Amino acid sequence: MGAVASVSVGMGGCGDDSSIDGAMRGERPGTGRIRYTAIFGGLGDTPGRYAYPRAIEHDGEALWIIDKAARVQRIDPRSGACRATFRMPEFEMGKPTGFCVAPGLDERGVWQESLLYIADTHYHRVMVYRPPGEHVPGERKEPTLVAQWGSHGDGPGEFYYVTDVAVDVGEDGKSVRRVYVSEYGGNDRVSVFSGEREFLFSFGKPGLGEDPSSIEFNRPQSMAIRRTRDGRRELVVVDSCNHRIGRFTLEGELIGWMGSFATQGRGAGQFYFPYGIAFLEDGTALVSEFGGNRVQRVDLEARRSLGVYGEPGREPGQLAAPWAVTVLNDVAYLLDSANNRLVVFDP
Repeated sequence: MGAVASVSVGMGGCGDDSSIDGAMRGERPGTGRIRYTAIFGGLGDTPGRYAYPRAIEHDGEALWIIDKAARVQRIDPRSGACRATFRMPEFEMGKPTGFCVAPGLDERGVWQESLLYIADTHYHRVMVYRPPGEHVPGERKEPTLVAQWGSHGDGPGEFYYVTDVAVDVGEDGKSVRRVYVSEYGGNDRVSVFSGEREFLFSFGKPGLGEDPSSIEFNRPQSMAIRRTRDGRRELVVVDSCNHRIGRFTLEGELIGWMGSFATQGRGAGQFYFPYGIAFLEDGTALVSEFGGNRVQRVDLEARRSLGVYGEPGREPGQLAAPWAVTVLNDVAYLLDSANNRLVVFDP
């Protein structure tokens, strides 16, 4: 197990901080501490430490984490050590809140298994990088910008505040069929692009989702493409401030919702500002709840909770505003964001 490092007491973030403060004061009952196998990080600006980490993904071997210092770090999942790092080129206006690791063609037209598709949130664009090499002699230590697109606006192919990116890869594993980009701040929609980054269509509009048959979003914070039990692929969108999760066809047609603004809460099967999602090998999902200070395992197709992990607090196994979660080899890696640390556990 890695050492438990020092923690922060700041409660930053872009969600409903008042609800989180209430939970931290003990106004809501806890659900029990996470039985973690390791805790890495702690507050700091050196490699392997974090300043409010908000986004996490993996490349099949290691983890990638982005924090509010605009640092992108590649982290060893066994030791928590930083293997490579770089900083976003612009960050005075704000920092990324989401990204994905997916294959694609690099700037030379060469197929790469792991590119970083970063939602550069406050600069209203998507930036795609070929990652830097690890910190060993002779290796490239800076990322290479492969592509970027987007500008501020509400027209086709324009964005307000980009939250996440999801990439649909061809069955052969050697082509990108579509790229999905979510945003909030007035557009609150998902825009869909071709593999060549040409705008195709968008779906969704701002709203509280009072009509469950309509597609309304209130900060769609994260997305994932999953394969269902019958072999279909679908897009899953975490509609954070509507306290629900939506399932959609890859054409943007609604399949169904789990949760709602009206039923928000901290009970099993309810959500309270869900922010991140990741899928286990059995198709069930782990949902990190920024406002609920917990992680919930759910069966989206059956619309039921399978377990709740975590309680508010600063101690090991407790959580403060967890933004994002990923799963590598069926082990969960959770960003305990306001505690500035990475929690490893077996769900």
